[in-house]
Amino acid sequence: MGADKKPGSIVHLGAGAVSGVTSCVLLQPFDLIKTRLQQQQGGAGGGRGISAITTTVRNVIMSDGARGLWRGTVPSLIRNAPGTSLYFYFLNHTKGLCLAAEKRLAHDPTKAKISATGNMIIGASSRAFAGFLLMPGTVLKVQYESSLYRYTGILGAVNEIWRKGGVRGFFIGAVPTAIRDAPYAGLYLLLYEAFKGQERAIAQRKNVLLAETTVTMVAGVAAGLAASYITQPFDMIKTRMQLCPQEYRTVLQSFGKIFSEESFQGFFRGISLRVLRKGIQASLVFTLYEWVLRTSATKGNSHSSSSETEPSAKLKA
Repeated sequence: MGADKKPGSIVHLGAGAVSGVTSCVLLQPFDLIKTRLQQQQGGAGGGRGISAITTTVRNVIMSDGARGLWRGTVPSLIRNAPGTSLYFYFLNHTKGLCLAAEKRLAHDPTKAKISATGNMIIGASSRAFAGFLLMPGTVLKVQYESSLYRYTGILGAVNEIWRKGGVRGFFIGAVPTAIRDAPYAGLYLLLYEAFKGQERAIAQRKNVLLAETTVTMVAGVAAGLAASYITQPFDMIKTRMQLCPQEYRTVLQSFGKIFSEESFQGFFRGISLRVLRKGIQASLVFTLYEWVLRTSATKGNSHSSSSETEPSAKLKA
């Protein structure tokens, strides 16, 4: 009976928070450098690719020391810890609803499973819900990471954003963020489940025993890389709108401005950092998330087994 017990909503929230905090702290320098690269307009910034990245890293260290690479970690935690928790919470509940619907429609409910399209919709809707709720944290994070704003504290930053834009100031770039996040999460979950299935199938054919952690990490990296490339232009538009709202007012106007001034390549500033960070983050987050769930389930089952045997032990005594 205990073996069938599934982790509850609190466990999913906790697993999401653990994975979100860990990846956020470890990968903050990638985010900061990406934001600094994306804030550079036109030909500013001294080159592209590796030279631009090394120049930006050197400038940050010269200005703020090595600790400067972790500037914006607190706003990132404010956004990402609850954001990852909410995403996995919505993901778990939406998966349950979709699976229940699939079982009702299937000829054999015992063989029902979520389709590829279902996985895509689940991922996209879960990310869209979580992303909208935490939009103020996203604006705070991006502005804190940029050298265009020299905030010295969280409260000061919040007050300044409120003073300049009121409630709307905390939702700048909400549309491109949704256009970026929903397809990213949908594609990610679709590819993640597909890659996991392929890995297991190949391992079974070759009679190789693969650890579940290896399966989730490889699938996470591959899915994260692919989904990041596809959604990169909207990440660029979002960043520009949040950093320079007077210049980049709407999605279409921002798209036209970036394209006319920087050509199509302009949309891919910081792509290598985003792809690398997203690949590592996705792998780390999903691996930690599933590890926490498995650990929780194991502990729950062992606790359930011990509690079930205690009454008989007392009777024998």
